[in-house]
Amino acid sequence: MKIKSLKSNIFLYLIIFTVIPLLIGTSVVTYKAYGEKLNSIKHNHYQILQQATQEIDNLLNKIELLGQYVKDEYPRKKHNLLTGLVRIQQDIPTILILDNNGVLIDFASKSKIDIFKGSNYSNEAYFKEIKNGKKEYWTKVYLSSITNHPSLSYSIRIDKNRIGILVIDLNLLSDFAKKYKSGDGSSMIRITDSDGVFIAHPERPKAIQQRKTILNTDVYKRFMVKDYKNKQIEFIGIGSIKNIGIYGVTDKLRWQVIVKEDMNYLFQTFYNIIWFIILFSLFLIAISVYFSFKLSKSILKPLDTFSKNMDDIAHDKELEKIDNIKYKELELLSSNFLTMQQNIKNREELNREKDKQLHDSIKMAQMGEMIGNIAHQWRQPLNIISTSASGMKLEKEFDMLDDNKFIKYCDLIVDNTQFLSETIDTFRDFIKEKKELKMVKIQNRLDNILNILSTSLENNHIKFINNIDYETTMNVEIVLGELSQVIINIFNNSKDALVERKIDKPYIKITTIKENNFVNIIIHDNAKGIPEDILPKIFDPYFTTKHQSQGTGLGLHMSYKIITQSLKGKISAKNENDGATFTIQLPLV
Repeated sequence: MKIKSLKSNIFLYLIIFTVIPLLIGTSVVTYKAYGEKLNSIKHNHYQILQQATQEIDNLLNKIELLGQYVKDEYPRKKHNLLTGLVRIQQDIPTILILDNNGVLIDFASKSKIDIFKGSNYSNEAYFKEIKNGKKEYWTKVYLSSITNHPSLSYSIRIDKNRIGILVIDLNLLSDFAKKYKSGDGSSMIRITDSDGVFIAHPERPKAIQQRKTILNTDVYKRFMVKDYKNKQIEFIGIGSIKNIGIYGVTDKLRWQVIVKEDMNYLFQTFYNIIWFIILFSLFLIAISVYFSFKLSKSILKPLDTFSKNMDDIAHDKELEKIDNIKYKELELLSSNFLTMQQNIKNREELNREKDKQLHDSIKMAQMGEMIGNIAHQWRQPLNIISTSASGMKLEKEFDMLDDNKFIKYCDLIVDNTQFLSETIDTFRDFIKEKKELKMVKIQNRLDNILNILSTSLENNHIKFINNIDYETTMNVEIVLGELSQVIINIFNNSKDALVERKIDKPYIKITTIKENNFVNIIIHDNAKGIPEDILPKIFDPYFTTKHQSQGTGLGLHMSYKIITQSLKGKISAKNENDGATFTIQLPLV
């Protein structure tokens, strides 16, 4: 059977899937068109916003200019000036002239209202502010009781005895806002004063008459309070309609202008395009599924067989050669699988041999260190036993041995014999595979260990500082021999460093601290610490700074394994003050 080229078959099917770049291209074009639409809407809204804010600022600037005109010309033209301005200016229905006491001395008005000379306006804000020293003053927007239109007043001091008041009808702003309509016929502009009260709302004129505010609306809560000026925003409007727009603030009086349109209306065409893309994508998926089925029959089925073979390798099953392979690439892959399985077996065998050697090496090194410790620990008790026995014999010969001395010597021999027995138990617990956990009071266990170490410290003139907390109950569950091994190892390392470096006034200090549900055993010496470059490596196997004749590099590594694996605790080392500090943390029971 002729073996076909897998690459040729894949190339053939790749031609089929050239429609995918078309789909991606269509999506990219749609996305960019969507972005362009957003930018176009933002540009249009921004232009309208600029026109609206400019219209408002122009109106207010014009009022200020008219106020200045009244200030300059009223002393000369008097009442004729007022009537002329009211008649010409559509947005100024009334002008008042007050004396320095707030009494009306002259006025002009478009409407026939009850205004009389001599009326007192001294309690009005527009009079008080000027009276208190301001040269000009704008009132808040209010609803005129005559026209029922939003209005405000502008006051200016004419001279030291007269004050001019211009009343402005803001209904022209509503007429301005009505000019700007969206494609669906809705008004695009809303105008509020600095307090959020509507001044222009073409779709809801009653909102103006009822003095409604924008403060409870979605656009205010989400954007206006966060000062999103001149940025495109999306918000929920009246009737839960999703709007898109922009808002800005006028330079004068800080009035707010909102330009918005119905987002669903603006993007209706794009939604139709998206539906088309979805349907087109479904069509392409159907085609892809059909050709993927054909592809799986010719290529993926052999690959499934290789997947099963990989699973067999993972579960140490024998891999058999696959027959009737149609493709050269798969034939090579099958051969490589067989080679790989044989290589894995060879490496596993080699690793098992290395692990066994490492385990035996560590065990022998530990036993050597333990025997050395036991030999060192037995010297003092054996001396005591020998001295006690010799003393009894000598005193017996000289007839000086009474009952009290006999009992004392016997107690010393028994106590030290018991201690020797305990060290044998420690060694036995260490070498046997099954290790027994016992609950002990940590203070008592540490005292037993320190009794072993005290003689060695005294012989090397090292001061021992005991800061063990004997008042707090701290029970732990440990393997007795293992904790002893860790503590003795750390003490021996500290002792060796103190002796080697000939430290003046050497000491080793042990402290216990209860912390939540743990006990911290802290061992500190003044041997000048561990070099910083090797500090992170001290718990690694075979790492030692001693000569080969003095250490194997397995002591701290085994201490780390005992604490973290057997005793479920933590051990760490650091340099502080004048030496090294080891901290052992064990869980309390």
